[in-house]
Amino acid sequence: MRQFFNPVSILCFDGDATPTGAPPTGAPPTGAPPTGAPPTGDPTANSTGTGNTGTGNGDGDRTFSQADLNTILAEDKRKHQERYGQLETEHRELLQNQSLTEDERKKLQGRLADLQAAQRTKEQQIEFDRKKAEGEHTLAIKEAQERGDHWESLYKQETVIRSLQDAAGSGDAFNPTQIVGLLKPMTELKEQDGKLIPMVDFPDIDEKTGRDVQTLCSPADAVKRMRQLPKVWGNLFKSNIVSGVGAGQGEHVASDTDYQSMDPETYRKNRSAIIKQVSGR
Repeated sequence: MRQFFNPVSILCFDGDATPTGAPPTGAPPTGAPPTGAPPTGDPTANSTGTGNTGTGNGDGDRTFSQADLNTILAEDKRKHQERYGQLETEHRELLQNQSLTEDERKKLQGRLADLQAAQRTKEQQIEFDRKKAEGEHTLAIKEAQERGDHWESLYKQETVIRSLQDAAGSGDAFNPTQIVGLLKPMTELKEQDGKLIPMVDFPDIDEKTGRDVQTLCSPADAVKRMRQLPKVWGNLFKSNIVSGVGAGQGEHVASDTDYQSMDPETYRKNRSAIIKQVSGR
């Protein structure tokens, strides 16, 4: 029996893995083999440079290491910070202009705040917001306290004035405003049985010794005591200057009226009665 053996040709290149197992079945590849010398060197080497070497790849493009990127980013950040710093300085200088309108000033302040916020890190922004909220809370408490003090002062003032006016009107004063002006600096609201009561620290005179004393009393009692001291307060009340009875008698004044403390208007109205009393006619 005849046996025919046809040789099998396998095309390989340097560096290709050695084929294992059975040769591929089917017809061998057609066409002419590639021309030229086969590539030399280590075919397993990567032709593109690694990211840490900073070398170029096969196309001639440069690659950057992590240190290169950090340097580029740091330089870019520095330039931005310098620019932001210049803009912030310019805005601060513009805000020094006294001729700015209120609207222009608010716009500049808003831009300045945006510039400052752009330069903060996340941690710095959190701290800034915390301090801002704390400042706003403190300011709100202060404003509320000031409003409370203002309305409390108004209440006390109006309560004192009203009580003095009522006492002066009941005490038959010529001009209640004069009584209020005299007693108001001496009057304060005192707490009694859970209520605020106007009390006058009245400059009184001790009836036994004649010495000056301070008496704490109500506005009504203070006005009453003023009427009882005509040499000091006599010209302030109508009861110390009364009309006479009978034709031709005219007016006359109380015998204990203090003429030196009498205001000019009251003196002019009662001039004739005063002259008659002084001359004994």
